Amino acid sequence: MRYNLMLAWHGLKRFPRSTILAVLTVAMGLAATMTTLALLHQLTADPLPGRSGHLYLAWVDTVRAKSGQSTSLNGVAINANHRIKLDDAKGLLHDHRAHWQAPMASTSVEMTGSGPNPRSKHDYVMATTSEVIPLFGIALRSGRGWTPGEDEQRARVVVIDSELAQSIYGTVDVLGRELKIGKGVFRIIGVSAVFAPQPHFYDLSAFAFSGTRRDRAFVPLSALLDAGGELSGNDGCDEDAPAKKTTLFGTDVAHCATLSYWVDLPSKAQVDEFRSYLQHYVEEQKSLAGFGKPARSDLIGVGAWLSRQNVVPDNARLNAWLAGSFLLLCMANVAGLLAARFLRRGAEIGIRRALGAPRGAIFQQHVFEAALICLVGGLLALPLTLFGLWTLRLQDSGFTDLARLDPAMFGALFLLALGVGVLTGWLPAWRASRVEPGLQVKSA
Repeated sequence: MRYNLMLAWHGLKRFPRSTILAVLTVAMGLAATMTTLALLHQLTADPLPGRSGHLYLAWVDTVRAKSGQSTSLNGVAINANHRIKLDDAKGLLHDHRAHWQAPMASTSVEMTGSGPNPRSKHDYVMATTSEVIPLFGIALRSGRGWTPGEDEQRARVVVIDSELAQSIYGTVDVLGRELKIGKGVFRIIGVSAVFAPQPHFYDLSAFAFSGTRRDRAFVPLSALLDAGGELSGNDGCDEDAPAKKTTLFGTDVAHCATLSYWVDLPSKAQVDEFRSYLQHYVEEQKSLAGFGKPARSDLIGVGAWLSRQNVVPDNARLNAWLAGSFLLLCMANVAGLLAARFLRRGAEIGIRRALGAPRGAIFQQHVFEAALICLVGGLLALPLTLFGLWTLRLQDSGFTDLARLDPAMFGALFLLALGVGVLTGWLPAWRASRVEPGLQVKSA
């Protein structure tokens, strides 16, 4: 094997022009494919590895409105984001049938620090309840999360991430300091690491993908509402509600479905039990009678939810298929170049065969040569791929800022290059190994 590998390496240097052409062709095909695959890999990644498998979005439809008539504030039909009303969230929290559970909504607010020269930042906060920290595994760098008792007391406390602390206060040592959120003043009790799952699975109504837009703070839902905070967007409002309060960016939380409700269910038995509980809960809502709506509930896992919402853009998948097709075209051209290279060595191959070299050794030598060409092409494809990802990040498509080459895709690039070399060189190497030694030696 070592001897055949040495012959393959010498073979690269014997025909430099065709070697360079083959390397460039492979590099372009690999770079185009890896650029699109790296982006698609980021878009389809598990948002919370180790946790997503037992996280579920719980939904009950208790909006008192005729089926199919729910509209948004501007009259345009809304998307079904599986949000529930505040009273339902309180009822599910009271029954507490899941291991961890929390209602939540991302909302954009103005946040202002305390001190003689306060700095402000307009960013997203997550309005939720105390169990969100263990539910999503949000890492705390210092301090603590709030307790269920503080939820009930409507305590104005907040957990902020380290980037927000640095931006407003110039330091992450901010425990005990005050932060004005909306019209209320909250006390900082914890500093978390940056929490940025991609995609933003738990509230796709706010945003799906982003490298910069994320929830910077976590506040008790009741306390934020007391402070005048508004939850934007809804999945429908009660038709019989007396004078629903609506603004341009906010809706009436008492009569509109504004909250996502996520639960942690570690076992299948718990999933089945909770699904039955949700259906029983909605069937008990007698106030829905007369609106012609069936009792509807749902419990859906993270992966199924992302698939149902078509989170991964179609053009990202299409680009990956087109790049793969381009790579196949490059492989076909390289296979033709290799066939021509190998057949030019007919006399040499015939002499080796006449001296006793088996066909397997001939085949191995030429497959090695094809693999080496494609590995060199992989080395050249690396900077081309990084350049392609950089150009993608320059585009403002809502998700292209995720176009980066992580260690897994770095390794995949060279595995793909090796696979392309073996597949591309297999047929030319097989053809070279079938050369008849007698005819070649006679003609030589």
